[in-house]
Formats: sequence, structure tokens, C-alpha cells
Amino acid sequence: MALSSLPSPHHHAPTCAPVVTADVPAWVAKAQSHSDHLLSLAGPVAHRAEVVGVLADDEADWTFGNFMLTWLDSSQEVRRIWHLPNAAFFLRLIEIAYAPVLDANPSYRTLLTDTSRIQMSITNDILQIQLDGLVDDYTMIRHHALMLFSSALWLDEPQRSQWLDLYDDLVTYVDSRPEGRPHVDSLAAVESAAFADFVTLAPQTLTAESADALLNDHEALAHVLDYQLYAGVAIGLLWREYRALDEAERDEWYRTQLSERYLDTDYLKTEWMAQ
Repeated sequence: MALSSLPSPHHHAPTCAPVVTADVPAWVAKAQSHSDHLLSLAGPVAHRAEVVGVLADDEADWTFGNFMLTWLDSSQEVRRIWHLPNAAFFLRLIEIAYAPVLDANPSYRTLLTDTSRIQMSITNDILQIQLDGLVDDYTMIRHHALMLFSSALWLDEPQRSQWLDLYDDLVTYVDSRPEGRPHVDSLAAVESAAFADFVTLAPQTLTAESADALLNDHEALAHVLDYQLYAGVAIGLLWREYRALDEAERDEWYRTQLSERYLDTDYLKTEWMAQ
């Protein structure tokens, strides 16, 4: 049974979209076009290259099972973005992580039935693989939010506005909880625990039966769900900052983000702590 046909942990949840491999070259070309402008702003930290999307059809190559839709490969002159053949597990995972906001705004659920989030996963890497970043202190919650935010901006409407509104609502939701937004210093532990679980739980994501059982075990997924939620909040914080700028200021904002702040170990910490 294909993962896309698995029963959902929510009775009103949509059927998730698979990766449509035929769409990938067009997504890559579109993202390359958008990233060219940003790379021109990034200056010496930018390294333009040809990038292609490649289907990873061998489960042996999936370090994190179905937890991670795409990953970077700079081992050859033509850089590669490897991607899974099916996004159903990943989309159901973020559905669980975003459940309070999705329940309050059911219209957002259509975003989990189309290919827009799959496109974001593939296209955010187009920018990242052509840009210098931190080697040892890069964070997937704070630093990578800039890549995912950029990929959301590159979507066509109405998905572009819907995803940005969703990320904005994730910030509002987290801040409205009694415990509020977690301290920024705790994010590293959240991320570390999640990636450890990506490895240990990866085998359970590979078959329909075990994947369904895992997605219904929210205790086992607690670290992963926190990670996905806070990664979404980080994207929402960048959107709030970006949309407050005048149009004429946005290129300079991106220049600073890509060529300076993205290389800082404290990236997004100030914004995270400002509530």
C-alpha cells in the first residue's frame, strides 16, 4: 500500500500528495531563476552552479527515512538535490505538528493536498547549495528558516499567501500558549533530539503499517513535532520582518541576511526573543 493511501491520524485530514517527478525540473528552473537575483546580492559568499533534482529511489540512501524530503549533494560539478519519491509521511507529520492552527483554519489543509510544500522542500535547497553557510554551527530551525522562507516567496498564488499566513499563525499560536515561545537557547536541544529520533525512528517510516503506527504515536514523535513546529515559527518571524519593509528596502535586507547574518551563529536569536 502506498504511503499516500495510509489512513490519517485526523478524521478530517486530506489525502497527501506524492512527489510528481515530472514537476521537479520546472521547480528547479524556477528556483534557479529566483536564486540568481539573491545570489547577486550575497556577493562573495555566493557560488553559482548548475543544479538538478534527482530521485532517490533506493531506500538505502535515505539516511532519515521518510523524515526528510530532500538533501544536498555538492560532490559533483553539477550539484544535486536528492528527493524522496513520496511526500505522504512528511506531509502528515507536519499536519500533526501544525494541528492547532490547521483546526482553527481548515482552509490551510488544502496546502497538504497539493505539491506546494514538496516544491518548497526541493527549491529551498537550490539557494542553499549555492551559498556559503556555517559548517559546524548551522541550525535547521534558525538558519534554514531563511531558505524555506525564500522558497515560500517563490510559490505561485494562492499557495504563496496561504503558506505565509500559516507560518504567521504558527507564531501567534505558540505565543498564545501558557508557556509561550520557548527560550531560544532551548532550540538547539530540540533540534538535536529531533535529529537523533530521525535516525532511530527512520526504519519505522518505510512501510505503510509501521509508518501509520508511528504517526499515531505522538509521544514517540514529541521531539520531531516540536522541531517542526518551531521551524515553522522561525519562518513566520522572518515573514513578519520582511513584510514590514518598504519594497525598496527588501533587496538590502536580503543582502544583509545572506552575506552577513546567515554566517552568524546567533542568526535569528534576537528576533526569536522579541515577543
